[in-house]
Formats: sequence, structure tokens, C-alpha cells
Amino acid sequence: MTVWPDFASIPDEAILRDARSEISAISNAIARFEPVVMYTRPQNVEKARDTVSENVTVRPLEASQLWVRDTGPIIVKNLSDDSRAGLSLNFNYWGDKLESQGDEEVASGILNDMGVETFTAGFRAEGGGFEVDGQGTLLATESAIINPNRNPGLSKSDIEGQFQEYLGIEKTIWLRGIKGYEMTDYHVDALARFISPGKVLLGRMPETADKVLVEAYKEAKTTLESAADASSNQIEVIEVAEPNPQELRGEHFFETVASYANYLLVNGGIIIPRFGVGKADDDALELFKQCFPDREVVQLDINTIPKLGGGIHCSTQQVPLI
Repeated sequence: MTVWPDFASIPDEAILRDARSEISAISNAIARFEPVVMYTRPQNVEKARDTVSENVTVRPLEASQLWVRDTGPIIVKNLSDDSRAGLSLNFNYWGDKLESQGDEEVASGILNDMGVETFTAGFRAEGGGFEVDGQGTLLATESAIINPNRNPGLSKSDIEGQFQEYLGIEKTIWLRGIKGYEMTDYHVDALARFISPGKVLLGRMPETADKVLVEAYKEAKTTLESAADASSNQIEVIEVAEPNPQELRGEHFFETVASYANYLLVNGGIIIPRFGVGKADDDALELFKQCFPDREVVQLDINTIPKLGGGIHCSTQQVPLI
């Protein structure tokens, strides 16, 4: 699923136009592999429909932010009857950094539209704040979850208990992250992702990047190389060379997040970004082909979404077959 954003979240007309264009392009790329539902405010439905293919269904919803990974639900299996259920993560605009635009109701609204039972997590987070391997291991940044702007009064062990209860997690690997660096407090999905159980793709920042980004990468590498997953497998780290975010062409208007690690898996394929930075884009494409030899790798141009603080993974949310 995706969200075609609204003026309420992106008041600049030119930036909104470009962001919508990139969301439509992402939706159309996914639609080559699987059906897509795109949500947008009722007054935008017809405009959105004109921008997407037949395999993209546009539905009305009071959604403004394009970051459905964070505002939307997590689809899980209800172990009591093996049915599909939806988990709301209590979205609060990344720690109350923005005034309400109605997006705190997006998760429940999507689940109502899907006809899926809604459960509310006992913790607060965003979908981009954690990564799972499907076999009981979760990867997260402390900065985006063990943070008083999300979970005041909850300890690391408290939150790990919530992960176990709601997500079936047996082992959590914590990376430090960067509190206050950008809107999300440094989500893990722009830093490190599971390629497969026991294997993590880590974004390696260039030495020319902001010092705090380089330090976060080095800390993550050290932590991951000494970590094991829920099955006691030693984590293997594969690095992808990231660009300096400031190298993206054109005006920058927020803290730019340019991450190849922010890719999206789809049925039979994988969608990765192309930032227009030359060799780094080409090298990333070749690396992903090596890491995912059984998938078609699609590289998609994005320039505005990174400058709004995210990427392809941040602006999508998968619905697993259950």
C-alpha cells in the first residue's frame, strides 16, 4: 500500500507535485509484481487515479503524510485462529514533532477498509523503526524507540517484552541510532536491513557525510558483527556504499535521507532507489543483483522523497499473504 500525499503535509505546491509523482512511480513499479492499494484524501482520488496503472486501486482515506510505513498498520497473524490481523503502533508524528493532520487514525482507517481486526500495540513506534527477519529476530535503533518522545517510562526490557507479545520476537538487536538528527530520530530502515535470516545489509556512509552519520554507521557495524540472531546464527554484514545525502541534485529543504538500504521487496522482485549520483547508483545496482539473484532488480529515480526525509521503503507498506 501507498499514500498519495496531501497539501496538509506538504504545503509547497511544487514539492507536493514532485512527491506525488514519485509516489505514483513507486506504486506503478510495485504494480508490475503485485496489486497495490493507494490511499489518498477523498478530494484527491480522481487526480491520483489518473497517475497510476490498472493494477493500482485508489481508495479514499483521510491520510495526509506519504509515510505509510510509519502511519499505517503492521499486518500480522492472529495465533489464536491463524487469521490476518492488524497492529496499530500508536503513531504520534515521530514523537510529537508535528501538529496533528489526522494521520494518527490512518492505521485504524486502513484496517477498517480492509475488514481486518485491529489490535493496538502496548508500545509506540513507527514501521520504519524496526526490521524483522521472519524467524524471531528484530533489528531496531534505540534512538527511535527507547525515547521519551515515544515510550516514556518504558525500559529496554519492557519494550522487548512488547515485541515478543505483539510480534513474536525472540531476540532484539539494538543499534544506537541518532536521537534528534532528523524527524524520525534515525529509523533503522535507512541504515540496516535483513537480506535473509543471519545476513544484514548495512549502509556505509562516506567519510564526507555528516560526522554523526559516519559514527552511527561505525557503531552499527561493530554491534552487528558481534551479534547473533534468534537461532544463534552469527550475523553476516554486507555493506552497501551510500552517497553523501547532500550530493543529490537540486534544492534541499529538509534533512535529506539517501539510503540504498531503504529498498522494498515485492513478489519476485526488489525495488531500489537511483539518486542520480553516477557510480554509486551503478555499484548499488550490481550489489543488489548479487544479493538477490532470484529477483528482478528495478532501480527507480527518486529525488524529492529523500529530501523529505525518507525513501521507497518508508513510503510503502506490504500486506503479507496470510
